[in-house]
Amino acid sequence: MTHRMLRRPLAILAAVMLCGCTLSQAAPTAVPTATTFQPEIALGSPVPTLARYDASSAVTSTPDSAGAQAAQSTAPAADEATPDGSDATLGAMICGADDDAPSTAHTVSATIDYGERTVEARHLVRHFNRTSTAYSDLVFNIEPNYWLNAFQLDGVSGAATYGLTGRRLTVQLAEPLEPGCAVQIEMTYRMTIPPLGAGAASFRGYFSSGDRQINLGHWLPTLALRVSDAWITREAFFAGEQNVLDIADWDVTLTLTNADGVIVAAPGDVEDLGDGRYHGTLRRARDYSISLSDQFVVAEQESVTGVQVALYTLGDTEIQTADGPVDGAHHALAMATRSLELFTERFGPYPYDRFVVVQGDFPDGMEFSGLVFVSSTWFERYTGKPDGYLTLITVHEVAHQWWYARVGSDAALSPWLDEALSTYSEHIFLEQFYPNLTDWWWQFRVEDYAPTGFVDSTVYEFTTIREYINAVYLNGVRMLGQLRRDLGDAAFFDLLARYAATYDGQVVGSTAFWSLMSPEQAEATRQTRQQFLRRP
Repeated sequence: MTHRMLRRPLAILAAVMLCGCTLSQAAPTAVPTATTFQPEIALGSPVPTLARYDASSAVTSTPDSAGAQAAQSTAPAADEATPDGSDATLGAMICGADDDAPSTAHTVSATIDYGERTVEARHLVRHFNRTSTAYSDLVFNIEPNYWLNAFQLDGVSGAATYGLTGRRLTVQLAEPLEPGCAVQIEMTYRMTIPPLGAGAASFRGYFSSGDRQINLGHWLPTLALRVSDAWITREAFFAGEQNVLDIADWDVTLTLTNADGVIVAAPGDVEDLGDGRYHGTLRRARDYSISLSDQFVVAEQESVTGVQVALYTLGDTEIQTADGPVDGAHHALAMATRSLELFTERFGPYPYDRFVVVQGDFPDGMEFSGLVFVSSTWFERYTGKPDGYLTLITVHEVAHQWWYARVGSDAALSPWLDEALSTYSEHIFLEQFYPNLTDWWWQFRVEDYAPTGFVDSTVYEFTTIREYINAVYLNGVRMLGQLRRDLGDAAFFDLLARYAATYDGQVVGSTAFWSLMSPEQAEATRQTRQQFLRRP
C-alpha cells in the first residue's frame, strides 16, 4: 500500500515510492536454502478478537468488536455438492500424492448485486497438509468482518464445529488432517459492501462501494499462514496493514445482477460467459481482488515481455492545463508498462500474463496479486509532467508485484520488506527513465519530512501514521540507498534479484533478506544496519 501525507498543510494521508539505476552483472554469492517463515517478534499468540470499523461511526474512534458478527456452530457437517458440481465429500480426509500446486485452492461462486451493493457466495476450499505433523483445525482470516455488519457467515460444511470471532474463523475438522492428506470444506456467506468512509477510514477504500464503483479487495476469506503449529492472525491496527498471506490457487465465478453496463476489472485469466457471468482464474496468488463499475473506460498495452497491461479508468482522466489537455490515463498506462518491463529486467519475471491497474475513488493506492489501485486524486492532479504522484504511485504499486505478490512478508511485523523496497523501486524507475528527477525525488519524497525511526519497526509501535511512514517507508529508502553505496550497484541489484528468486511464493521475515549477504557484504553493511535497524 502507498502512503504519504499531503504537503503543507499536512491534511490527509497518501502514498510514497522510489526507483534506482543500471544493473550490471555481479559475481554470485552463495544462495542459502529457502527458509520457512518465522515471526521475528513475539506479540503473543495469534489474536482471536480484533477491532471492527463501523462506517457510520466517527473516524476518530476505534470501535470494538461488539457489533461484528460472531458465529458458533456445533452441528455436524452434511455431505453436499461442491460449487463446481463435483462429488467430493466435504470434511473427509483424502490422502495420496499431490502436485506442486499451492497447498490451498479456492473455488468461489459469488453473486454480486451491483445496485444493492451485496454479495452472496459459496466458497469451497481444498487444503493439502504438506507439513510433517497432523492438525485438527483450519483457521481463516475474514477481512470483511473488520467492518460492522459487512459480513454474515451462513455456514461451514465439512466442519465438526466452527466459530467466528472478529476476523478469525476457526474450523474444527471431523478428524485430524494427516501429513500428505487433503480436506475440503465449504463456506457460505453474505456481504453488504460498506460505503466508502471519510477521513482515516477512506484508506481502506479497497473494500467499499461508492457512487462510481465497487471495490472488492481482501473480500474473500483466506487460509491463515501456519507457523510453528499455530495459525497466524495479526491484530487490526490503524497504521499500515496486518495481512500475512500465503499463496493459493483461485477459481472464481461471478454472477452480476442489477448491473446494466457494469464492467469487471479482474486479474489473471477472465472469461465473459455472457448474461452477467464471468469466470476468472489466478494461480499462485496471495489474494483475488476485483473492481466493478458502469463507468469504466478500458485501455490496454502489451509490454515488451508479452504481458498485457490493462488500465480501467472512470472517464475523467483528461485534464485541461495552461498548455492544453493532458490525459492521465495515457500516462498511467505508459508508467505501468515501463515499470513492469524494468522491474522484470532488474528483479526477475512478473508471474502473470496480465497486469491490471484500476483508478480507485479512495486515497493513495493499494496492491493485490495481478491488480493494483491508483487513486483518482492522482489522475486529477496530473499536470502532463512526470514529477508527480500519478507517476510515483503507479510505479510503487507495480513494484509490489515483486515485494508482496512474489515475495510475501508479515505486513504487521516486517512492513519494510514490501513498503521500503517498493518505495525505493520508484527511485530505480526514475533513474532509468527520468534521471533529471532523482534529486527532486529525494527531497520531495524523503528529506522534506526529516524521517526518523527504526526501519524494522512493527506497525504496532507507532502512535501516528506519519511516524509509521517516516520510519518504514522513508527511513527505509534511506537505508536501502546507503546499502547500495556500501555494496555497489552490481551487488545491490544482484541482492534484490536473488531475494525475489529465492523466496518466490514464500512468506519471509527480515532475516531472510539479510541472510542472502556474504560475510564480506554483511561486514560492509554493518554500520548501515546498526544505524537504521533496531535488530541489526
